[in-house]
Amino acid sequence: MINELRSSLAAGIGRAVEHITGTVPELVSVEDPPRPDMGDLACPVALQMARKLGRNPRQLGQQIADHLNQHPIAGVRRWTIAGPGFLNAWLDRGAALFELIESVRAGAVAPKPVKVLVEHTSINPNKAAHIGHLRNSCMGDTLARIFRHQGYPVEVHNYIDDTGVQVADVVIGFIDLRGMSADDVRAVPEPFDYYCWDLYTEASERLAHDEQLAERRRVVLRALEAESGVEAEVAEVVVDRIVRRHVRTMRRLGIEYDLLVKEGDILALDLWAEAFERLKRTDSVYQANKGKHEGCWMLHLSGTAGFEDLEEADKVLVRSNGVATYVAKDIAYHLWKYGLLERTFRYERVGGIEPAPDGHEHEVWETTHQGGQEQSFGHADRAVSVIDVRQSYLQSIVGRVFYLVGEPQAGKTFTHFSYEMVALSPVTARALGIPVADDDERQFVEMSGRRGYGVKADDLLDELVRRATEEVGQRNPELSNSERERIGRQIAVGAARYFLLKYARNTVIVFDLEAALSFEGETGPYLQYAAVRASHIFNKLRDRIDVDAAELVGGLLREVEDPVYGATRAGVCDKLANDDGPLWNLVLALGRLEEVIEQAVESLELSLLAKYAFGLAQHFNRFYHGYPIVHAEDADDRALRVLVAYAFQKQLATALELLGIPLPDRM
Repeated sequence: MINELRSSLAAGIGRAVEHITGTVPELVSVEDPPRPDMGDLACPVALQMARKLGRNPRQLGQQIADHLNQHPIAGVRRWTIAGPGFLNAWLDRGAALFELIESVRAGAVAPKPVKVLVEHTSINPNKAAHIGHLRNSCMGDTLARIFRHQGYPVEVHNYIDDTGVQVADVVIGFIDLRGMSADDVRAVPEPFDYYCWDLYTEASERLAHDEQLAERRRVVLRALEAESGVEAEVAEVVVDRIVRRHVRTMRRLGIEYDLLVKEGDILALDLWAEAFERLKRTDSVYQANKGKHEGCWMLHLSGTAGFEDLEEADKVLVRSNGVATYVAKDIAYHLWKYGLLERTFRYERVGGIEPAPDGHEHEVWETTHQGGQEQSFGHADRAVSVIDVRQSYLQSIVGRVFYLVGEPQAGKTFTHFSYEMVALSPVTARALGIPVADDDERQFVEMSGRRGYGVKADDLLDELVRRATEEVGQRNPELSNSERERIGRQIAVGAARYFLLKYARNTVIVFDLEAALSFEGETGPYLQYAAVRASHIFNKLRDRIDVDAAELVGGLLREVEDPVYGATRAGVCDKLANDDGPLWNLVLALGRLEEVIEQAVESLELSLLAKYAFGLAQHFNRFYHGYPIVHAEDADDRALRVLVAYAFQKQLATALELLGIPLPDRM
């Protein structure tokens, strides 16, 4: 609502300036004033134009305000100036409120013809997911939810590196250290990903000190790419079981995928071969004939924009033994994403994954090169890869390749969504079983998957659920154990997701269990509590007057006297026009939701949405304590408060849905 109003105000102000000065302003920005007593929206155009024209800014501002008051813009009741010449707009509050109500009742936006492909999670399929992976998945999932909310068709991918070093190390662990066959690996009991966590740590330690075993790794890598021998058979079992565990873990947080893309299929179906031939037709790929990269196929990047300061900017695509590097396969995958390769995958449904805790089932597909069927995956108009900041160099190479092969549009619409890592507070580390000495002065505890030093995502979620369930039981002793656990799971998900989303993406997160689960302050449970409180208002109203929220609000939108309350639209508008407290501030905040969503997408800063939701809950709690609804005596007062509470309930529910935070029925 506010975003559209800003645009219409900017256009109207521009016309007024042109009428008064004969000059069209280059830019008219409509901003939020620093204080509520300075208006609802503000514009510094008089100061900017006065400098340009050599005029007094306050006098020019007064002229603009007078002109706008004489030629009203829909939605504004008056214009004033403040300070040296700031132009302040005071909105028509009644019109703003009813426009907001109509907007939240309308719901869905028109579909857009731009397909967005979001790739996130992409965990190496060699061990259990850890807490750091949760940040990636929560951000990727929220980004996909926002795009869908805006009307874009969205496809979510999870890239499975099934031919990489990490899988090879686990294969060595099973075959060379444990002496196990593929059937033995199939028989390992659950949780299989936990077993592999320890095995990977052991294998990594041995590989670091055993040259013969390190040479064995090279043999295993070639076997994985060639799909030959017991090594490939064991790898297939490992990857299949681990990936299904990863999908299960993420489902606990409401995170789903449409397609699992396996790296091995990129090779087996010759997607890389086609991409390589296309690259070789440019002047940017060459085969090194000397030096440490002799015999390797290289991508020439030295001296190109973004790579000028690197000592060795050129990147190996194919090693001298003919094995394609990770970035080579990633290049082929990204060309395929945009439909820029003739070759494509075959697909099959993924089975053996239990439904989400709420019973929701989502159909997941995976690529295959053996049988399968055709599907309409890929062919994106925009692609976003959610990968941590350590992968920035490799992602910049992928982005550069689009231009090298003559696909600048893909290059412009490809985005690397980077982010910083997750650490643990010492208190949380101890609670989750990581030994931290009492005299350890570290502010946070870093993790290393290779050393087995970290917190498994499922262990973290289990502890959050345990603590939340215990708190629910203390607050609601009448509930059954199953009800306590159901609500505890919802609170745990809200706590985890909000904590991982509320920080700027370039900030290292120090995860703390107690801080995340607090019912006070900037937390997921605080938002959930505000949503539950709003729902209880309408439950009480329904008990008193036997009308549900939608019916009640529909009646209040009519121009005639409402049959339930005896309230009128004109009376409601008068009450709002005379309000000098939190109520109008809440209405203004509610009208900013879509604007904040746009800002979050444009900046790829999802913390903007998280902090907006928190601010909204704060506004509502001030409103709740200052404006009784059920016991309000005046009909128009009661009606106004019902409308505002309804708009809050809907807008907060939308924000929480985008953040992936469940709405419990009680706290």
